[in-house]
Amino acid sequence: METKENLRQTTRLFKDDQGIYHWAYSLPMFKNFSILRTVMKGMCFAFLVVLCIPAYIIIRNGINIDDLGLVLGIPLLCIGIVAIIAVGCYFLVAWIYGGQYMSIYSMDEHKIGVYQPTDQADKNKVIAAFTTTAGVIDGNLGLVFGSIAMTGTQIVETNFSSIRSLKLFPELQEIRVHSFLTWYTIYVCPEDYELVAEFITSRSVNAKITRK
Repeated sequence: METKENLRQTTRLFKDDQGIYHWAYSLPMFKNFSILRTVMKGMCFAFLVVLCIPAYIIIRNGINIDDLGLVLGIPLLCIGIVAIIAVGCYFLVAWIYGGQYMSIYSMDEHKIGVYQPTDQADKNKVIAAFTTTAGVIDGNLGLVFGSIAMTGTQIVETNFSSIRSLKLFPELQEIRVHSFLTWYTIYVCPEDYELVAEFITSRSVNAKITRK
C-alpha cells in the first residue's frame, strides 16, 4: 500500500549516468483537478471553433441575432451534454486509478518527455525505485525508468526550442507548458521545483515565461 511518505519520495529528482534527469509525481485526482482543467480548456477551444464557423456563415447570410440563438441552440445543448460526460469520465478514471495519477518525467538538454506506467506493476516499480536509498536498484536506476518509459505510454515529448510559453506555479507544484497545439502540465515536488524550473526556462529560448 502506498503511504504518504512513499508518495512524497516518488516525486524526488535524480540524474542518471547519461546526464538525463528523471522524476515521478503521483497526483491526487480527487483533490487536484488540474488534469480536468486542461481537458476542459481544450474542449472549450474546440467547441469555440465549431460554434464560430457556423455563426459567421449564418450572420453573413443575413440571419438576425435573435434567430442565431435558435439556430445554435441544439449545438450548445450537445456541447453541454459532452461537457457533463467528460467530467463524469474524469471521475471514473480517477476511481479506476485509485485516486492517483502517476507520471514519469525524463529531461535532457534538449527535450522533456512525459510517460505513464501501463499498469500497477509498473507503478510499484516506480515507487520502489524512488524509495531506494542512494537511488540504486540492481546497480542502474536509469535502466528501470528507461524500461518503464519504453513499455509505458508516452503522453508527450517536447523540444525546449518549440515551447512558446511557460507558466510557473511554485505553490501548486506546476509548470504549465504550451507549444504548438499542445498544452500540458509538468508536476514537480517543492524540494526540486526550482531546479527543474530553472533547467526548463533557461533552455526554452523561444518561450514567454510568467511566474505566478
